[in-house]
Amino acid sequence: MKRLVLLSFLLFQAMEAGGQVLRSETGYVRFFSDALIEDISAENDQASAMFDLGSGDAVFLIPIMGFEFKKSLMQEHFNENYLESEKYPEAYFRGKISGYSPVNTSSKAIAEGEMTIHGVSRKVKIPGTITKQGGKLILEAVFPIVLKDYNVEIPRLMFQNIAEEVEVTVRFGFKGDWTQDK
Repeated sequence: MKRLVLLSFLLFQAMEAGGQVLRSETGYVRFFSDALIEDISAENDQASAMFDLGSGDAVFLIPIMGFEFKKSLMQEHFNENYLESEKYPEAYFRGKISGYSPVNTSSKAIAEGEMTIHGVSRKVKIPGTITKQGGKLILEAVFPIVLKDYNVEIPRLMFQNIAEEVEVTVRFGFKGDWTQDK
């Protein structure tokens, strides 16, 4: 945990020295599990991110305890049994986003880098969009995550309740001086 905070701080400092850095403190993350017996979804509006328009460097940090479920028992099981949020309190992405153009209202984007969930890091390439909307730059993406890729184990008794692959939706609104092409 201390390493992640220190690493993030150093990365943020390097990003600030390099270009136009935008921040988002109220990112939205949702996951959806479409399973045989029961659909499960949870939402989190506590995610944060930084995006350097010049270099494309990006960091997204999602506190696992920030996910809220409709059923409190699901939330408890998610935090204690599946994501072990006390041991792995955050999921994060570090990498680059390409596709932003200051002249376009909307652009297709690709985030490439390393996603870490449940203490496991994997290289990812996630398609999404970047849109200028109401004084903000909005980054959005919908992508699948295979739970076993991140060592999230589903007990045999629960295989009909929890899908092996979940759909993740992210939306981050960045404020800042993104209107100028530097």
